[in-house]
Amino acid sequence: MKLLSLSLIISLIMSLFISSCSNLQFVRPGIATASQNTLRLPASNVDEITYYLSVDKFKYYLNEFSVAQEGKIPDEIVVYLRNMSVEQIMKIDLDHDLLLDANNYDKMIIQILKDEDLLKGVTQTQLKWNYNFFKNKLNEAFALAPSKLDINLSLPSKANDIDTGITIKPEELAPEDMTLDSGHYISNRTTRAIFWEANENNRPIEFHLGDSREFLKELKDKNGKILFEVKPFAKNYNKIYIIQYPGEKTYRYAITNIGGKDRLDHLTHQISLSNLTNGKLKNKVLVKGDIKKFHAAKTEEHELQLRLLPHADRVIIGQKESIDGKFNLFWKKEALKNLYADDQAYFQKVLEALSEKDRAKYFQMMNSNNYEAMFKDKKILEDTYLLFEDFFAKNPGHLPAKFKTYNYDNFTVEMCDYVFSDNGKDVRWRVVSNVWGDEVIPIAQALKNTGNTNVTYMGTAGAFADKGYKVGDLVVPIAIRDNAGTEKMLSQTMKIEGARYGGIVEHVGSPFEEDNAWLAKARAQSDFVEVETSYLRRIFNGPKDNIEFYLLISDILGSDTETLAHATSGKRKNAQNKLLAELFKRDAKNAPSPLKVTAVTQIERAKNLVLKVLEKKTPAFRYYVFSNLKNTQNLTEKDVLTFAEKKVAFTDSYLIDRLVKISEVIHELRKSYPEAGEFDIAFSKSLILGTWNPKEDKLNIVIKAKNSQAQKEIEQAFKDNQKFLDSIKSFATFESRMAIDDPNIIWMKVPEKTDPDLLVKLYAHAGFQNAGLYKNITYNGNITLDFLPTSRTENPLEAFYQGKGFVAPANLKESGGTCMEAMRRLMQII
Repeated sequence: MKLLSLSLIISLIMSLFISSCSNLQFVRPGIATASQNTLRLPASNVDEITYYLSVDKFKYYLNEFSVAQEGKIPDEIVVYLRNMSVEQIMKIDLDHDLLLDANNYDKMIIQILKDEDLLKGVTQTQLKWNYNFFKNKLNEAFALAPSKLDINLSLPSKANDIDTGITIKPEELAPEDMTLDSGHYISNRTTRAIFWEANENNRPIEFHLGDSREFLKELKDKNGKILFEVKPFAKNYNKIYIIQYPGEKTYRYAITNIGGKDRLDHLTHQISLSNLTNGKLKNKVLVKGDIKKFHAAKTEEHELQLRLLPHADRVIIGQKESIDGKFNLFWKKEALKNLYADDQAYFQKVLEALSEKDRAKYFQMMNSNNYEAMFKDKKILEDTYLLFEDFFAKNPGHLPAKFKTYNYDNFTVEMCDYVFSDNGKDVRWRVVSNVWGDEVIPIAQALKNTGNTNVTYMGTAGAFADKGYKVGDLVVPIAIRDNAGTEKMLSQTMKIEGARYGGIVEHVGSPFEEDNAWLAKARAQSDFVEVETSYLRRIFNGPKDNIEFYLLISDILGSDTETLAHATSGKRKNAQNKLLAELFKRDAKNAPSPLKVTAVTQIERAKNLVLKVLEKKTPAFRYYVFSNLKNTQNLTEKDVLTFAEKKVAFTDSYLIDRLVKISEVIHELRKSYPEAGEFDIAFSKSLILGTWNPKEDKLNIVIKAKNSQAQKEIEQAFKDNQKFLDSIKSFATFESRMAIDDPNIIWMKVPEKTDPDLLVKLYAHAGFQNAGLYKNITYNGNITLDFLPTSRTENPLEAFYQGKGFVAPANLKESGGTCMEAMRRLMQII
């Protein structure tokens, strides 16, 4: 047997010591109880943040528990539990292992109350809260989890300065000055734990503008890695990661998917509001990205979409999920009507599964256009549809056309079109989701710029406690107030029973701007507060603009139990139903009926044919087939199949992977070889035309140097990366020239900021102009492709500087203006 080394013996002793202390009870994270010596955990260890997450979870549970038990147990207990501070929780000897599991919390609460002598006359049964769904949901949150977020970049990066970005100093705020329970709010949305721990250890926090893929590219560009994802209670909030860079012994926090200044301010406020020591904040706070440039690019992207999509009769901003649900009800109603008309006897027989009362209600609903009653009793219609679901699955011919024609979604906004018929009149609604604050600016400005100025906005607002409003009220304001002054509303609004007309909306970018000093000033001049109304009123400010504002009161500022942290959507449901019922009455007096959308142009018909015939193929391959056949006169299904069978099919991911690998070379050249100077990039025209097949064709890439010295630097870069170039030579060739005279090659000035998605962006941008092809970013940072039902096309070649083969289109206006104007737009987008 070999003798153990001294270092191994010490490691074993330390291991045994740690094991024997597995039940150590914490006072502060990483600190033993008062009887123990202070022992700080290593900075790279995540035990500390795990403990903080558990404390935050327990405090969140105490708040919800005290609200649920109010009136059921003595007020003394409710008040004690509700007012129990985080510092108090940390001073109690709570077992860390028990603290991890919310199913232990009722027993822990009983023990705390027993120690405080507050259990007199109260049984343990009374104190047990049997809300197991909530406990299980809590256990899924306030935790660290492995991240699925990744990006496959093959070319090693020469690490840059990891602290590039804007360093900011968060405004110092105090929780006691807030008009709402900021701690409970933060616990719900992001968790206070990450800010507690960061403030305690002076740990850097990064805020990343843009989507998950932009974050990943920035991280990989610095050779960083994701260690964990922090799981908050609210799953649809900004994603939080623990990341680490080379050369750093410890980790940082990265908060991602930020699309505007209001959200950025809102998140940075949480740093100072989650400062346990109340000392000066010393940790570094970095913002990665530029909000103005980001908004400009998004505006250009949305403008392109809106120019090429069919005209909408009405734009609706807000309550998208509810509108989705209402159209789904109408669709089920139409399907049931079809079946009843075809086979009344069969329908009546199956319907016997419902009670007599429900059957009567169902037929009353089917023969009435009382939308509000239908929305209220929707379960009857849904239960009836379930009875026939198997029949419809076997007989899809009975199903009507879908109201929704597409669903576009990026991380800041979701948008879709609903098309329906009202007494033979075609109506198109363009529905845009609620967003946060100034994240609405790009889509709103794009709508305005493209003439979409018939807008209905439906949002939520907080009312001041002394104004007579209550949660669930529907209000129609007469003016907005912000830093620029007061503006009256211009539109003619619907008359809705029970709605309250009048009042001024105060602009606020974040609930954390609502301190007591702000409250005293704001309620003296306004009636309620909201985030987006001011931006929309300022944008839609013309005499021909018609934008209506309807706000549902979600919370009462100054109330203990109707705060933004505690208010539920259930109290707003009746008012919401009334609002949506009036909206449908106005545009569909006799109930909306589905409408089959027909193609207008020859190009549109060709696209629809290819998409239908090759519906089992991926969007990229369908787009490739369409691009090759779109000018074929009288295109047939046989033509499509014959062409597709002769070509090697490819998937979206296959094409995107190759474009990313090619773009990596351009990005590395731009980033790591400054002597190359500014250069143009040129590539096969087939990429922009959509006729490039990555399995059959090579993409020719030319770097156009300004002078001979720059060309030498470019050629040296090729030599330095020869191994990587050899790995992609089956689908790409690279060369350097000082002049290009080839009609099959097009070129453009390299953007100031490149990334490994450069050619993907160019491909998708041209694809959208050609055929409505658009790229989307998944939660995991992957790129997917899909189609929007565009009704027009533009000439994407206008965005590039052309060689001798370039012929200017006859109508520059229809193709997006001049080449320079198209280039400006393109540079904004990419």
